[in-house]
Amino acid sequence: MPNNKEALKRYRIIHSVLRRGGRHKSSRITEICNDAGIPVSIRTIQKDLSDLAHDTELALFLPIKNDKRTKTYYYEEIPENIFPSIELEEEEINALLFYVKTVRQYKEYPIFNEISNAVKKVIENSNISPKTKELFEKETLLEVEKHHHIRGIELMADILDSITKRKVIEIEYQKFDGNSKIHKIKPILLKEDKQMWYVLGVNTKYDRLITFALDRIIEITATNDNFDPVEFKSSEYFKYSFGITVSDEKPIEVVINFNPKQGNYLRTLPIHNTQEILEDNDDSFIIKVVVKPSYEFYSKIFSYGADATIISPKPIANKVLKTFEKAIDRYKS
Repeated sequence: MPNNKEALKRYRIIHSVLRRGGRHKSSRITEICNDAGIPVSIRTIQKDLSDLAHDTELALFLPIKNDKRTKTYYYEEIPENIFPSIELEEEEINALLFYVKTVRQYKEYPIFNEISNAVKKVIENSNISPKTKELFEKETLLEVEKHHHIRGIELMADILDSITKRKVIEIEYQKFDGNSKIHKIKPILLKEDKQMWYVLGVNTKYDRLITFALDRIIEITATNDNFDPVEFKSSEYFKYSFGITVSDEKPIEVVINFNPKQGNYLRTLPIHNTQEILEDNDDSFIIKVVVKPSYEFYSKIFSYGADATIISPKPIANKVLKTFEKAIDRYKS
């Protein structure tokens, strides 16, 4: 395949013209190129026609014949489309390869097959070399965290369809106590959190946001009711959350003192998007976050054990302390 992009553009047009059948003058092909914004001379087009048929370096050997009597060119037999319909830059190919490898974490999801088919079409109809195509199939090139099959992911395609078409859906949802209830919502977002999936929507009865875990959805029924676009910004809605839970409480400032060794990780991977470093030395690593304390927040703090201490506010510190005291009592008993 030629390195010259302009030459490739001309080759595409020549192939497109000849595959229509019939006989075509080089002057007419030249006009078509010029009309397409590709400046070229008749001599160049004639050379292109010869190269496509005979050039050993190009090695396409298209069945182009030249009728010297009528000074026209034609295909002796029409070949398949030998030029890629998608031209990718090297950076774009690398980006696609990275995407394919990272999305494999969802290979247990039913929708993954559709993603794979779409990517396969792009790969097959692009200018990706055979050697690079092998990398797309290689398993050990890049590995991400595994996502296990969980209940409810088979509903994702239907939910996405309702979101894109703005169709109200009915959800039969099972509570932790085993009872179920029917909810009617305007679905607006599918969100993953800690390898679990949730659907956010506006409850049509109370006109407020509500969240459902997919693994506890018994059934989804699409209705014929359409809804107007919902103003919703995920980044703003979850700005002060520490997971999927968002309370109506106002966010508060929480100051946490970490073991200095933890600072090596927290500088690179903050525990929250609002993290602000207040003190960083050999004795302590103190940060401030602005959050709406939730179960996920406390779970994160508990995970650091003795390496994290809540400095303020006191009610938050006391709650953490009481939890650890209960844990100690359980171990003692």
